[in-house]
Amino acid sequence: MIRTFIKLKRYNFLLNFTQPVQNLFYKISYITKSFKMKKQFTNSIYLLMAIPLLFVGCQKNEVADDVQKSKLESEGSGLLKNTITYCGTPMVANLVDFEQTINPGTVTVGNDETKLYVTYELSGDWWIQNATLYVGPAANVPGTMNPDGSGNFTPWYPYFPYYYYPWDFVQNHTFEIDLSTLEDCFVVIAYANSKNLVTNENKFIWGKSVLKYEGYYLEYCKQTCGPPPLGGCESSYAYGSDYATCFLNIQWLQGDNWGWTNGRLNVGTYTWPIYAKANNCVTTDGLIVGSVTVTYNACHKVFVTYNVLDGYELSKTRLFVGFLPFPIHHWHFTTDPDHFPYKHLNLNGATTDTFTVCGVWGKIYVIAEAEVCDAD
Repeated sequence: MIRTFIKLKRYNFLLNFTQPVQNLFYKISYITKSFKMKKQFTNSIYLLMAIPLLFVGCQKNEVADDVQKSKLESEGSGLLKNTITYCGTPMVANLVDFEQTINPGTVTVGNDETKLYVTYELSGDWWIQNATLYVGPAANVPGTMNPDGSGNFTPWYPYFPYYYYPWDFVQNHTFEIDLSTLEDCFVVIAYANSKNLVTNENKFIWGKSVLKYEGYYLEYCKQTCGPPPLGGCESSYAYGSDYATCFLNIQWLQGDNWGWTNGRLNVGTYTWPIYAKANNCVTTDGLIVGSVTVTYNACHKVFVTYNVLDGYELSKTRLFVGFLPFPIHHWHFTTDPDHFPYKHLNLNGATTDTFTVCGVWGKIYVIAEAEVCDAD
């Protein structure tokens, strides 16, 4: 009878211990399903519920290390991306609450060549508890839109397909979306649940367009990606790929500037890129600023045409064409463009330039140099 009594006591103890935990589990599962929160959050809840049952086999410092590691990883995912090179001009809108009583931060919408970036950035005592985002056609907006930029929306997953639930409060987060999945112009609805850590106040905030209603939306069109600026003018060279030999690879050659001689060329037409800032002839470090087309015909003429990309212009062009790989100056081979035989030195912002060289025979070499500048 004593053994039976002890077993009953143990059973009641376990029942009393596990029943609240089980009830808590049911409540958390219901909340999780209702709001369809991240799988990471659900897994964390399972882990926390399992800790009391496995506590005898765990050491306190190991559990603390795991929790701290998860926290840091989650916080890191919400940091502001500050290395984005936007195409064109990004859109910046204020984040405001429904009553427009606070302006705790901004939302920035912009794109590069492959992705759309939507960045929430809060400041002061305001922090992000969670954030959701709609990006897509106006016809698919989950709610109603008004012409004044206001609307009545449902900012919950799955109506808003992009969502972020940090482990702890963060002030910055960037959503990244594949640009190829979006039309040229689309609607952006940026929503966040924010908290003031000093006053303990909660506010729902939106990227604001014009007037207040139950929500706000933004309209954005993809920005065209132009060439990156040079920061002035740069000496640039045509790179003939398999025909190209870097100046720096010729040990006996006088001069220390980079560039390429291209040859030996037979009669035909060749088109090559023009590189700026390709120091040491490393093309991956340089910028393509235009192209050169070389046409060598059977009538012993060579036509060389320079073209630069939008956003750039030509200040000077200097050219060598000959049966030797380099021009000769004072009885020495040289790579100094000032000593090239063909020059156009006052192009005044032209975007194209052509040379005609006559009386050419046999296989030839071409060095095409240009001073390329940012367009005004």
